[in-house]
Amino acid sequence: MLAALVLTVLVFAEDGVAPRRRADAAQAPPTQLVEQARAVASALDGIDAGLPRQPGQVSAADAIGASRWRAAGFTGYGVKVAIVDFGFAGYEGFLANGLPRTVRTRSFRADGDLQVRDDHGTSAARIVSSIAPEADLYLVNFSSVSELSAAVDYLIAERVQVVSFSIGFAHNGPGNGTGVVDDIVSRATSAGMFWSVAAGNWAQQHWAGTFTDRNGNSVNEFAQGIEELGRNYRAEDLIVVSLRWDDPWGASCNDYDLELFGPDGALVKASRNVQSCKSDPVEGISVLATRDGRYKVRVVRAGAQPRRLEVLMLGTPDRGDAIDLPVASGSLSEPADARGVFTVGAMAPLSPRSLAGFSSRGPTTDGRARPDLVSPTGAGAVGEFAFTGTSAAAPHVAGAAALLLDALPQAGAGELANQLRGRAQRLPAPVTDADAGAGVLDLGTLSNVGPVLPDDAARATLTDISPANAPITVYRYRGPSVYPARFLRNLTPGRTPTAVYRLDFGRGRFDAFVTRAPSVADTFETLTDGDLLFVTFAK
Repeated sequence: MLAALVLTVLVFAEDGVAPRRRADAAQAPPTQLVEQARAVASALDGIDAGLPRQPGQVSAADAIGASRWRAAGFTGYGVKVAIVDFGFAGYEGFLANGLPRTVRTRSFRADGDLQVRDDHGTSAARIVSSIAPEADLYLVNFSSVSELSAAVDYLIAERVQVVSFSIGFAHNGPGNGTGVVDDIVSRATSAGMFWSVAAGNWAQQHWAGTFTDRNGNSVNEFAQGIEELGRNYRAEDLIVVSLRWDDPWGASCNDYDLELFGPDGALVKASRNVQSCKSDPVEGISVLATRDGRYKVRVVRAGAQPRRLEVLMLGTPDRGDAIDLPVASGSLSEPADARGVFTVGAMAPLSPRSLAGFSSRGPTTDGRARPDLVSPTGAGAVGEFAFTGTSAAAPHVAGAAALLLDALPQAGAGELANQLRGRAQRLPAPVTDADAGAGVLDLGTLSNVGPVLPDDAARATLTDISPANAPITVYRYRGPSVYPARFLRNLTPGRTPTAVYRLDFGRGRFDAFVTRAPSVADTFETLTDGDLLFVTFAK
């Protein structure tokens, strides 16, 4: 659980600076960015990447149908996938044993520390690698909003194709896909990257409703006669409470205050910023619990018309404790609400094809359904190690996107999203609504891939007609005349072709196909029944 505490403190303290406004925070609006960002990891519970799979469990790759793809030669080879997270502690111990033999690393922290005693990113990277083992992985970490912005610039320059992002920000924007963090991420998606983003684990830690004050004492009633929301915390837990209401961002003319009380009923801390048409409609509290017990929050109208309110009561470590009167609808973190991202919810660990009760969901404040899909999380009935929540769900989708790009190398982010949605198993009612109008991640069978392998690909064969001791293997191809040359590896089990030369009798020349080379290097892409092929193999 130490990792969970570190993740939250990193962003609250912005590299050790007291939680006040920072001037370098990516051209943030004139607000106390750190207090409003309140970033916490989307899944912090049960992180133990060393826990082996238990008997009777199936792998994540099997659960989503990825094993069939790998057996057919789809491995994510050469697809650039970045895991953007807070820390990658212990990643070196998994190189060539759960991660690729080599990975690219880049820290955007001021101290350059990629590991920071936190293995949250390492666990996410291992999930991606378990699904797409030959993807080119980038491990990238940050600890502030400005550093995230720099990381995005780097990913754009590196032409990264897929990003796994398992970090959530609380009320960093109005919930409609805009805001400092959403705008940074949108810069990446506009450049063509597919961003798989964790929805958040806050469905049971979120309340929403219109300010109601039946007795005229200026205190909100969360339900009739109930003026406090409570949640259990333990001593030394970091308590994070956030209030947001539906005023224009940066121009709130309604003023609310937020108050937190301890188990003994004494006021622990209050947030009483003045909204005077120049501030964001948010208030926030972060404080360490001094004792075990139930802490309660109140919302006070300091000079406001009744507005729709949202309250989050979060904690680190995330023990999954629910608040009084939870409202799951609208509990998304940012940037899970951003328009260009692919938002991923968590499947209930012991109940396949159902949304986990803790998994955040939409709609966004402008009415869009989220998440796009739900996915296994690596806990309970599926998964190789105990890494749970939507943080584990998001890298499953990133790995699946890498497999799709191996099969459909020209697909853009929009096409990847459509492919993933089109393959999903529908969730049963009443889950399929505006809150979570999604299906379960399912790559399905290869016949659903699209125009990659022809329908009669099963009859494709190669007959070895090489002279004795020939340095190049000569084959006669028999099969459908639209079989892609890049899948010849499916016909040469145990050997990987590096280059294929096809003799064109009519023009008296050789055409060439070079495995994994840019398409401009190839002079043919598909085979014709009866082709004479000269093939070199990797040693």
